[in-house]
Amino acid sequence: MPRFVRRRKRRMSDSGLYTMLISAVMGIGMIIICLMGFAFILSRINAPAVMVSVLATVALGVGGYFGGYFCARKRRRNGMLMGVMCGVLIFMTVLIFGAVFAKAALGISSAGKLMITMLCGAVGGIVGVNTKKHRY
Repeated sequence: MPRFVRRRKRRMSDSGLYTMLISAVMGIGMIIICLMGFAFILSRINAPAVMVSVLATVALGVGGYFGGYFCARKRRRNGMLMGVMCGVLIFMTVLIFGAVFAKAALGISSAGKLMITMLCGAVGGIVGVNTKKHRY
């Protein structure tokens, strides 16, 4: 047995919180990209007003999925838990920004949107853990 064992230095990028924060920022970026695309589509067609809310919820789900996917892909373990936590972080960030900038209050639909974001984040986390790592 070797007398001296070389230990791996722990970096900040190896921590779960750092990975979750970076993944949440990536998920929010995906939400913004989806909202810009949906805004372009809605400007070209004559859509009912309820369509805006539906597309905003879809964008929130897509952002939760990609946030959970990136987080679990980086961590390579606890995909469902990391995805759910990343989804909650994304939802809370969107909720705070909505309350500050749009004066939006908590409503009945907030619980449903939280569940959608958590579910999409969990699915993204499961897929992210189970994807193969490229070795080139």
